[in-house]
Amino acid sequence: MAHARTAIEKHTVAPTLVAGVDISHPERPIVEAPPHTKLDVVRYHERIGEWLVPQLAPRPIAVVKCMGGRFDDCFFQKHLSRRADEGDSPPFMRLADVADIVRTVQNGGFEFHTWGASFPRLDRPDRITLDLDPDTQLSWAALQDAASRVRTLLDELGMKSFVKTTGGKGLHFVLPITRRHTWAEAKAFARAIAVRLVQDAPSLFTATAGKDARVGRVYVDYLRNADGATAVAAYSLRARSGLPASMPIAYDELAGDDVRGAHFNIDNVEQVLAARRADPWSDYDASRQTISATMRRAVGA
Repeated sequence: MAHARTAIEKHTVAPTLVAGVDISHPERPIVEAPPHTKLDVVRYHERIGEWLVPQLAPRPIAVVKCMGGRFDDCFFQKHLSRRADEGDSPPFMRLADVADIVRTVQNGGFEFHTWGASFPRLDRPDRITLDLDPDTQLSWAALQDAASRVRTLLDELGMKSFVKTTGGKGLHFVLPITRRHTWAEAKAFARAIAVRLVQDAPSLFTATAGKDARVGRVYVDYLRNADGATAVAAYSLRARSGLPASMPIAYDELAGDDVRGAHFNIDNVEQVLAARRADPWSDYDASRQTISATMRRAVGA
């Protein structure tokens, strides 16, 4: 009996706990992101939690899950699993703290995407997101030009805006708004901005989602502002080679080197945050603005 107990003890592996969550297979390699492991990804979310939680906790969440750390086996989950007694509408996914985030990563989560509205008023958006999605062949200089034009137009409208990388090839311009507008109103205003950009620079912008229309241009995706649509959250990793991160940046950072793709990634986000003298999004919550009739007329909304 003693020998049996010794054998069991010898093969018992101590659990790896992160934020109180037991992490299974912590040393599993992440496909397309060597030499990172599952534990590396979990630890990133634990360490970045003070920045990530405020982005996720107030809003319904959608998660890109990649089971087994395989980026060729991912799917988009917008709701929790529905129980039989919950009716036809599945509950929204909501993450309240670092433990919730770590638990989601433990269960295969890699990317976090958020609604444009926050609890409890999910019927009223509190932000507009303009997604600049350039053709893959477009240069960084061309996207810099596009970003400058977007900012100029928003400044002319008197709208405060914030910019972040997406961890992909584009940029997000985020406009905090008051909860006075319907989803239809917010989407119509975002569409009018996109159309105005196309009118001002038709060789640079398109507001049409089709592939042919995007060739050599920047697609201004205003559809992110529909009811239930999502956009990748600031500080979220992306399930791509190098594990890039969506990163809030100051406008003057757009004047330098290309900040897209894996420029910000799992290995350097903490260092970037520590080196900053100020958070470029520090006054985000204080910048909520109402879409005025004058703004609408200016863009033909």
